[in-house]
Amino acid sequence: NKSVKTCRKLGLLVGESMELFAELASKVEEASKIMTSDEDLYEDAPDEFMDPLLSEFMNDPVLLPTSGNIVDRKTITQHLLNDSMDPFNRKELKLEDVVPAVELKAK
Repeated sequence: NKSVKTCRKLGLLVGESMELFAELASKVEEASKIMTSDEDLYEDAPDEFMDPLLSEFMNDPVLLPTSGNIVDRKTITQHLLNDSMDPFNRKELKLEDVVPAVELKAK
């Protein structure tokens, strides 16, 4: 609220821009509450649902055919941008090679 008051006082933002800026704090607070509640849900998740590289809950688990390990798609996508090897056994791996872990996702 202090930043909104300052912007209004100094005339840094006007009209719709000021209205959008004023709404920003409540939207950030809402997003923070959602993230916190999601983290609470995943906190006690079994290890099979956790990404072995980042220890985060997997939203889109995929099987790495070169090593047989399951990781989250976003994790392996990021890894393959920097290194074209399976992080578990250093064999060559392409994003097209990963297979959706349908059974795990269904659980």
